[in-house]
Amino acid sequence: MLAGVERFTRATPRSKLVSAEDIAAPLLAYLGQCKGVRHITLAGSFRRRRDTVGDLDILVTVKKDSGVMSAFVAYDEVSEVISRGSTRSTVRLRCGLQVDLRVVPQVSYGAALVYFTGSKAHNIALRRLVIDKGWKLNEYGIFRGKRRIASKSEEEVYGKLGLPVITPELRENRGEIGAATRGRLPSWSH
Repeated sequence: MLAGVERFTRATPRSKLVSAEDIAAPLLAYLGQCKGVRHITLAGSFRRRRDTVGDLDILVTVKKDSGVMSAFVAYDEVSEVISRGSTRSTVRLRCGLQVDLRVVPQVSYGAALVYFTGSKAHNIALRRLVIDKGWKLNEYGIFRGKRRIASKSEEEVYGKLGLPVITPELRENRGEIGAATRGRLPSWSH
């Protein structure tokens, strides 16, 4: 309990996006050099390009026997390993920022990008669309019963819902799903 209180009191407030970019770039470069890493992407509020981020969420797909988790917890800037597992680990960096690394199956990469990029409200709204069709949606895909029917890419997941891909910056549940349904999404360029 004391360790939890100590962590809470040491926690930093949200970081400005530009500061998070400076922290994320070398970490992604480092992880990208690990044996077996296929894809590596920042998700969450960082990918939505929010003004501030509370933590960094990194998704990777890897070949079998990748050492990415071991490398992640051994990164020079890690001050604390909060949790460590085979598919998810969480660390706190010296600057105070928390970073979560998730290894996702290649077949689920698109669904994981949708799930871990969208705000909680956006994801709830997507789940309502899925439930209306009698399906299930999670970070592994869209399922009809036990059969996965969409998951490999964001285009496939949104397409199965009858929607164009909603750009990460718009995934806040502020009318983007209705606009997408009506073909009225604004164009967005990075």
